[in-house]
Amino acid sequence: MPETGTGPMMAPAARKVSTWNIANVLTVARLALVPFFTICMFFDGNGWRFAALTLFIIASVTDRLDGELARRYGLVTDFGKIADPIADKALIGAALVSLSVLGQLPWWITGVILGREVGVTLLRFAVIRHGIIPASWGGKVKTVLQIVAIVTYIYPGVPDWPRWIAMGVALLVTVVTGADYVIRAIRLRGVAKEVRTPMTDAGETPSSPSNTFFSQNISLDTQGASCGDLIALLVERGATVSVAESLTGGLIGAALSGPAGASAAFVGGVVAYATELKRRLLNVPANLLEREGAVHPEVAAAMARGVRALTGSVYGLAVTGVAGPDEQDGKAVGTVHIAVAGPGDDGDRVWHRDPRLRGSRAEIRAATATESLDLLWCVLHATTGEHIG
Repeated sequence: MPETGTGPMMAPAARKVSTWNIANVLTVARLALVPFFTICMFFDGNGWRFAALTLFIIASVTDRLDGELARRYGLVTDFGKIADPIADKALIGAALVSLSVLGQLPWWITGVILGREVGVTLLRFAVIRHGIIPASWGGKVKTVLQIVAIVTYIYPGVPDWPRWIAMGVALLVTVVTGADYVIRAIRLRGVAKEVRTPMTDAGETPSSPSNTFFSQNISLDTQGASCGDLIALLVERGATVSVAESLTGGLIGAALSGPAGASAAFVGGVVAYATELKRRLLNVPANLLEREGAVHPEVAAAMARGVRALTGSVYGLAVTGVAGPDEQDGKAVGTVHIAVAGPGDDGDRVWHRDPRLRGSRAEIRAATATESLDLLWCVLHATTGEHIG
């Protein structure tokens, strides 16, 4: 069996992450602030109101901060996926209920907003086996508007009309994004069902694929997911991917195109087996190829950027390496470099994985394809639109 290792630039989400990382600590801290905030709301005097406002703002800032840390450093855990939305809902819910109890906010507004938040949370868990529904930009705007509206109500002395305007806009966006979430959940369930049910030419479900690598059930190494899961995740994110392959010779493209409905996310690819094609088709710099040869991390990165630019896909996945039986450009058999190019927090970004593989030529090529798809899976989770850490 091949033995894999990783280079220093491996995708963040591919390593084991401790539950008690800084992102999760901030999430727990936000949750712990909620009862103190609520107590301050029910004491008379502007001093207590300003104390409540301060706690509310601090807790809101940690929501942004823990998400940024989780995305930037790949601090992804199952605990964070559950605790983060709970902490958010607890903070907003405590503020709205407190304001309604104090007679400052009509109960029906609190009921609509909390009903939407609880409903979305339950829906998230209901469809989690089909995939993850990432936070949309509308959801982010909704959260910001809710925070702004609540701040106007907590801050002493604000006239009624700006409060009503702020809360009205927040309420409208809350309802609209809730409806959008339901639509996306239904779509995710349908897509996941389609891509996880392979069909033969006769329209019947095959009982046992003859080659599991080319089926949608290929395991993505550390995640235990399938190509069908990967396609479903890309579709739900509204993302597409293209591939640039060297030593795998089209294996990755074959795996991605296997699931039904793959055309919604898989654009296509380039098999640049010859070094000259890497330069001509993928715009890998000639001086880089002359200096380092075709098997190098920078070459993989350039290939990923090149195929992304060529096809217009959201992500570009590229591999280069030595499958054997002989060395190439002084690089040992099993030397592999994988790169994914795509959008990051601060513009375009490239993620790397540099496994050292062992085995036969066929085993190295197959393991390279698996590692590549696993890296893409990890990148998609590390760059999700909400804190999942």
